Amino acid sequence: MAISPVQTLEVPDVCHRWLENRGTVYELLIDFLGNWPSLSMIAEWSRGSGISKAAECSKAGTELMTYLCGRSPEELVRICEYEGAEYRRLLQQSKQRQAAESHYTKDGCAQDLADCYASVGIAFNKLHGEADDHIAIELEFMTLLHDRMLNNTYCEHSMLQLMEVQEKFLEEHLLSWVPSLCKDLKGSTESPLYQSVFSLLEEFLAQDLSMLKTWKHSREAVLVH
Repeated sequence: MAISPVQTLEVPDVCHRWLENRGTVYELLIDFLGNWPSLSMIAEWSRGSGISKAAECSKAGTELMTYLCGRSPEELVRICEYEGAEYRRLLQQSKQRQAAESHYTKDGCAQDLADCYASVGIAFNKLHGEADDHIAIELEFMTLLHDRMLNNTYCEHSMLQLMEVQEKFLEEHLLSWVPSLCKDLKGSTESPLYQSVFSLLEEFLAQDLSMLKTWKHSREAVLVH
């Protein structure tokens, strides 16, 4: 993802690293919460620079990097076998419906989400039949909005609108239920991978909302002047 246009904007220094890292962190979370952790996926994250961006965001990201990086091929195979079984147990079997907003909030959230996705012209290609309120789908929505926002850096009005949609989505959807999800599933596993992933998810979303508000405020201040 090209982010060089962002560097031309007058944003606070604290926002630069956030803008550079947030898309990758969302992608990491989507990969591990929406897909079985195959050997190729684990190996790709273990040797890539993306996982270090998660480490910059939180202690949980550092723990995840420590767990996956620098491993021998044999160790990665053992990690894949163990974590694959945990993924099936936590997110594919009896608790599959638990990884969805409707498990924690009002019954009408599915329609609210469908309307929200439609309002910005987003339709998902659900390869595994995920519901609109599944954690991976909600995170993917944020990733798509992030990409659009970076592609609108020269149109302040469109960029601010996309910031508002993300802020509202974090407040009204993800942060209304994800802390409870993380508490439940962290209490259900001793997996180093999923302990770290759920901690990262909870920490990152709260941080993301704070940084989004900071950047939005800086852009609004530029418009006033």
